Amino acid sequence: MPPLVHTSTVAEKVKKLGSCIELVSLDPHFHDVSIGLFIKNGVMTISSYSTIDGIDARIELIRDRCVRLGDVEPVEGTTDRLRLISDLYVDRALRFMFIAAVEKDPAAELPSGRITAPDTKTKLLFVIEGADEDGQYVYTVSAEGESDRAEMRVRAAVGGFMRYSGCVRVDKNKFAFPDGKKYDNFARLILPLARNVSAVEAQLEADEMAGQMNTQTLGFASS
Repeated sequence: MPPLVHTSTVAEKVKKLGSCIELVSLDPHFHDVSIGLFIKNGVMTISSYSTIDGIDARIELIRDRCVRLGDVEPVEGTTDRLRLISDLYVDRALRFMFIAAVEKDPAAELPSGRITAPDTKTKLLFVIEGADEDGQYVYTVSAEGESDRAEMRVRAAVGGFMRYSGCVRVDKNKFAFPDGKKYDNFARLILPLARNVSAVEAQLEADEMAGQMNTQTLGFASS
């Protein structure tokens, strides 16, 4: 296919799908094709430019894993579409949900149970628990283990939730999502980011630049 025709075809597809939330340039579990998550009018679509045999089944598998990883639900009658469970749009959580769904071993168990993550700067283990408080769902961050920086690290983690998902600080160790609703899966996805703001910022900026370059220069690997 001539380069100009190929570029035009990809541009038309991206326009049809909407804004790109995340683009994984190489799917390590399916022929290294690139796969993107797009959103338009509140509906997210998982798509690949590849037409290789089995791509539809792979996309459906990724969609189903997204449903289990994030606070999203499948669009009935489709195998490649999903939507948020509310009007809250949490960009970072959706990006990491999609990356995990594509890049993690499909046979691996998905996280469940307590929401935890080890601190990268101490030997503490962050733990998040949620409960209804004064008409909204409030998450409390605590730290298990020994460290004289425990209180500071907990405050920093709450600050990370404010930075990455627009959460509101309820107390020094508590936060709520902007609409005051329960989002356990999003909380689980954001916690590893919230624990180390500076390192994640650098990685996100690098990923964003790579994604922009990919979407602007054809976007999808077509092997």
